[in-house]
Parts: sequence; structure tokens; C-alpha cells
Amino acid sequence: MKPLEGIKVVELTTYFAAPACGRMLADWGAEVIKVEGPKGDPYRTAYRGQRTPQFEEGCPSFDLENSNKSFVCLDTKTEGGREAVLKLISQCDVFLTNNRLSALKKMGLTYEEVHARYPKVVYAEVLGYGAKGPLKDRPGYDYTAFFSRSGLMADLSSKGGNVMNTVAGFGDHVTAITLASGICAALLKAQRTGEGDRVSVALYQAAIFILSNGLLCAEYGREYPRTHFDCNSPLLTCYRCKDDEWIYLSMPEYDKMWPRICRDIFERPDLAEDPRFYCIAETNKRIGEAVAVCDEIFAEHDSAYWIEKMEANDIAHEKLAHFTDVLKDEQAWANGFLQEYTYPRGEKTVFSSTPVTFESIGELPFKHAGRVGENTRNILRAAGYAEEDIEALIVSGAAK
Repeated sequence: MKPLEGIKVVELTTYFAAPACGRMLADWGAEVIKVEGPKGDPYRTAYRGQRTPQFEEGCPSFDLENSNKSFVCLDTKTEGGREAVLKLISQCDVFLTNNRLSALKKMGLTYEEVHARYPKVVYAEVLGYGAKGPLKDRPGYDYTAFFSRSGLMADLSSKGGNVMNTVAGFGDHVTAITLASGICAALLKAQRTGEGDRVSVALYQAAIFILSNGLLCAEYGREYPRTHFDCNSPLLTCYRCKDDEWIYLSMPEYDKMWPRICRDIFERPDLAEDPRFYCIAETNKRIGEAVAVCDEIFAEHDSAYWIEKMEANDIAHEKLAHFTDVLKDEQAWANGFLQEYTYPRGEKTVFSSTPVTFESIGELPFKHAGRVGENTRNILRAAGYAEEDIEALIVSGAAK
């Protein structure tokens, strides 16, 4: 039995964060019904800036966030469509949305309204900037609320250079993971008490938490953004090798590891005893100088040379991989972190798996997203609608 088997989720969502949360719940065994309007989730077409394809039977960018769900098309601008959504919510355990409050009010789907009608339902929502404060009604996206306002883009980019180019969905997926964990806690509460809860995660909130160490350091005077030469330690940073690949060192115990890396890796025992660098207290006075020395050493050989030496000496390190490297990484495939899916007409795509492994699930399922309204009749039938009532909804335009 899968962990969330028997749990029903109704999601009224678009784009990334909330749909990705729905995908996680579906992977864990929940029945997830995605409600879309007549035009569908805008991300069905907005993905095109990412240069990913559109197959006849699916779209990899959309499927990444919406696999393993069922799809019903209801026009919430109509009375019949709104009533159908409420009927579905009345039979679910979780209602998941990222719609703005103004839209939810028009649909009669605010937390207060849903909780009053169906107090056991867990109400889960993705917000941009939070439910309170001057920005509570501002539209929030991964690029703006997560990357931009949190300090991530400005302060984690290299000082004096351009800000980083982001990747779509980074902050959304962090938010999705966070919300999924909150939903599970709320489901446990509902099971114990008979009452659901309101579970909210804001993109800005998630960013502040994952950057909490940077914020703490800034509070106490650490300056950001930084250059390559202004790191926490010359053994906690990355170096460019002769072949232009980079290697990241991760040795927090500087005083213990500096002599070892000087002797066994650099083959420079003189540096181990150099009074400028022999302990972190002295090195902190001249971090840039220490980094420059290491830069010169790493530039003498290709990355393969350094990796071989560090692996032989059990030194914590990692080569900076490219996305194309990850797609072929034996470690990722061995653990099921990646999975290949074959579409009905034979197109193959590699997808990342949702990031939790359950013994009870084994290999995670993957089924590409259906078309807008692909399961409308079956979903309404299961909800208790008679065939003539379903037909009337479709004819009226309330359903599709």
C-alpha cells in the first residue's frame, strides 16, 4: 500500500509550484484531480520559452509538473461549473490551489468558505509573498518572490559580474516540497481530530528559509555579494582546473585538513607549515591570498588528475557538473532519481523523479498529463452526476 493511498486531492492550480506539489502527492498514492478552465492551465503553452518540445500526445514541460493526475474541465465563471467544483471538494481530503484571493472570492472558494462547508478538508495554498503585509495581493512568481526579493540573485551572484541566469521552477519546486510535507501533517491532524487545517507556503517564505544561513551571516556583518576570493575558507570553495572544469572542496575542519591536502594532494609540504596559512585564524586574515595560491596549484592539471588524487585520499570534493552530465549520471539512475518515459508515439524523455523514496512504492509511476478535460465525464460520474446532468453541463459550457 502506498503512503497516501485512499487520499483524494482536488487541485485548482496553474504553472509550477502547486501543480508540482500535486504531482508529489499523486506519486505517493493519492488520487489527484486537476481542475482546469476551458482554456486549460496557461503553462500548457507558456513553457515554449524553455525550448522543450510539444509531442502529439504530450508536452514534457507540462508533464513534469502534472503527471499521474486526472483532468476535469469546469468553467468556474458559471454556476454549474462552480457547483461541480464544490461537489468535488466535498468528497476530497485536500483542496490545493495557487489562485489569488480575488479570484477565489469570485468562485466562492476562499479558505473561510470551504472550511465552513467542509471542515475536515485540508485547505492547501501556494502564495507569492504571504497572506499578510503590503505585498499580500501582489502576483508572485518564482523569478520575483523567490529569486529576486529574497536576495538570492543579487547576493549569490559573483560580485562585479552579471546576476545569474535562473532556471524555471527552482523556487517553485522547493515550495512544492515544503507544501507537500505540510499537507501530510495536516492530514494526520484531520485524521485524529476530524478537522482540517489551512496550510500555506509562500514562495518568499520558502526562499527566506533556504537562505537562512546567509541572512544570519549578513545580520552579523558578512558582506554580500562576494568574489571568488572572499570565501569562508580556501577549503570550502571551488577551483578552476587546467581543462576549465571546476572542483568544489568541502573540508570544514581547516586546521585538521590543510596539512593533509598540502602533503597528499598538492604535494606541497611547505604550505602546510607556512605561517600565513597553517591555521584558520591566520588564514582568515588573508583569505584572498590563500585562494590565489590554490588557484595556481589547481590550474596546473586537468580535473581528472585532481579527482583521482582526492578519491584516493578520501577527500570530500565534487566536480561541478553540467545538466547534461546529470542526465547520464550512473549514480542518479541507480537510485531512481531519473526515469525515462516513452510517449505513446515512441518519443522518449528523461524526467526527474519526485525527491522522496518509499520502500512501499519502489519505482515511481509516471503517466503523462491528459488533455484539457480528458477525464471530465468519468470524474463527474464518480462524483455522483447522472449522465443527463453531465451532458447538460457540457452543452451549457460549464464543463468540457
